[in-house]
Amino acid sequence: ILTGHKGFIGSHLYKFLNNKLNTDVLGIDLKDGNDLCDANLTSSLPDCDICIHFAATNGTKLFYSSPTNVSRNNTLPTFNLIERYKNSKTKFIFASTCEIFNGATDKGLHSIPTDETVPIVFEDIINPRWSYSLPKALGENLVANGMNNWLVIRFFNIYGPGQIDHFISEFEERILNENNYSINGNDTRSFCYIDDAVNILDRIIFNLDNEIINIGNPIEYQIADVAKMIMEIHGLKNYELKINASPKGSATRRSPDVSKLRKFIGDFAYTPLIDGLKQTLKI
Repeated sequence: ILTGHKGFIGSHLYKFLNNKLNTDVLGIDLKDGNDLCDANLTSSLPDCDICIHFAATNGTKLFYSSPTNVSRNNTLPTFNLIERYKNSKTKFIFASTCEIFNGATDKGLHSIPTDETVPIVFEDIINPRWSYSLPKALGENLVANGMNNWLVIRFFNIYGPGQIDHFISEFEERILNENNYSINGNDTRSFCYIDDAVNILDRIIFNLDNEIINIGNPIEYQIADVAKMIMEIHGLKNYELKINASPKGSATRRSPDVSKLRKFIGDFAYTPLIDGLKQTLKI
């Protein structure tokens, strides 16, 4: 079972697994009317060897505009799915996020690149931005304590074709449709192309148990540099980029330590950012 199979990461993984496996992958998605907040739905799901729980309400704009819905939609499904499979032999794979430790890294409480031992810290608990990451932190605890066989994936800024409500797609829309050449903040991020993330997932979801592990590209980029790459790809080299203040709560740096991942999969050749951007923007 793969929840959120019509979302960004889920759709790419769904296609990959269906092409690879001899059995069908059962996709469960809100876009098909399947609301995992409904315990009656989750209790009726069939037995399965692996439940990959990627269904989530994501998108930074939504964190601020509808935080209650974001929190609800990222909490109840995890509770319900664990209740369904906790007494089974099902392996439970949970999609978490690097957003859960912004407070620790920004306060200098842990090193960057960030490994899996980072403390989970939320500064300014009333900030609506945490409506997404708080349920993810809770989910990690629920999964690790509610399932016998589990894997928690901490994703670091996965990007690629079909993604919405993300910096790359939003910035492209602004420069092409609004002639708006501005970004909010010039923090650093490590961008990992979706094909790389899916290939890494394929190597670990069947073979790695009871671990928390980072998936991301360890190379950091200033957001301004990424924005300029996007402008250059579209032939907009002569326009000046304006840098506004960062949103409250935005991490100043974000980069994964993938040492633990490399112990399991060995060396991995990541897609260069410029190549991934061209594929994403279809240029």
